[in-house]
Amino acid sequence: MSQFMISMVALILTLPIPFLVVFYFFARKWSRYKTKAVHRTAHVCAPVFILAVHVLAYVIFEQSFLSYILIFLCIILGVSLIVQYKLHEEIQLRRAFKGFFRASFLIFTLFYMGLTLYGLAARLFS
Repeated sequence: MSQFMISMVALILTLPIPFLVVFYFFARKWSRYKTKAVHRTAHVCAPVFILAVHVLAYVIFEQSFLSYILIFLCIILGVSLIVQYKLHEEIQLRRAFKGFFRASFLIFTLFYMGLTLYGLAARLFS
């Protein structure tokens, strides 16, 4: 049973885009609203993309970038808190974390796609 769980986690981290699509379809059927399904998918897939970027960077560069990723996540959270304070003059942690997860999802999805293209080009031309 534990080998199955390890295999599933490895599959999800290796292929986060198909996981994103499958989870979106399940969230779409569950919530019946597209915007809620998109938000729920972003909240669930953000940690998947963060870990996938870490694994992909480790495979490509043979060096761990986990500390840089954690620092970058702290910066994103700080920016989310500052933006919320500037807009509402009151910090609500729930709203701040929603913004943090959405921003993390967008940024790390772009990082994942960029690293994937870089890895393919590096393997192709070297």
